Amino acid sequence: MRLEGKTAVITGGANGIGAGCVRRLASEGANVVIADIDDDAGEALAAELGEAVIYIGTDITQRSTVEALFAAAVDAFGAVDILVNNAAFVHKPGVIENFLEYSDEAWRRTLGVNLSGLFYCSQTAARLMAKRGGGGVIINISSGGASRAHRHMFGYDTSKGGIEAATRVMALDLAGLNIRVNTVVPGSTRVDSGSFVGDTPIPPADVIPLGRQGSPADLAAAVAFLASDDAAYITGTRLFVDGGMDAQLRTPSVDFDYDFSAWSR
Repeated sequence: MRLEGKTAVITGGANGIGAGCVRRLASEGANVVIADIDDDAGEALAAELGEAVIYIGTDITQRSTVEALFAAAVDAFGAVDILVNNAAFVHKPGVIENFLEYSDEAWRRTLGVNLSGLFYCSQTAARLMAKRGGGGVIINISSGGASRAHRHMFGYDTSKGGIEAATRVMALDLAGLNIRVNTVVPGSTRVDSGSFVGDTPIPPADVIPLGRQGSPADLAAAVAFLASDDAAYITGTRLFVDGGMDAQLRTPSVDFDYDFSAWSR
């Protein structure tokens, strides 16, 4: 019950890694506000976990809806102590979007969710924390793509690199208020639907030293640690939760052939 009496807002909290974080933080005693656009899943999860968990439908790409989200969180629980920026947009598995054909629409949508949404949520939360006093915690969910590129994922990797840069700046700017800001970096993670987030779904033995994909519970455990006073002297850094993927240089055995003939003279 390390988080008893605390209130957490978790974006993208209705499914996958976000839902894992909702479950774990609630089990540690936190009040939790689920922010998502999947109303059915968000409402079902909140109903399952009881009165300490509420769902608020939120489009985080709009500052006005983000401000309404945090106002509702304060109205329900009195304060916001923890923000988990988990919401993210990434193209569907198997979709090829080489840089040559990457669209304006995909760029706007990816940065709108992954960076603008993080900015609006983090600034709104930090202002509430600063006004109240007593500090707070912001945890950003990144990706191995922030430092090692995925083919055909220009917008996603660009945004994740931006998230890690934003983490460092926020950590410095907010340290004087005792607001800690850190990043959790998932590896290949199997979510509830059986699909993957983080890295390309390939045989675990090929690229993951621990021999298995991660789970939402694995990521949520790291988030709960960083949100707690056990991490009181940790800010501005990255915590890899990837089964050792970042520690090795082995190249995935995946065919990334791409036909450039349409772009050649």
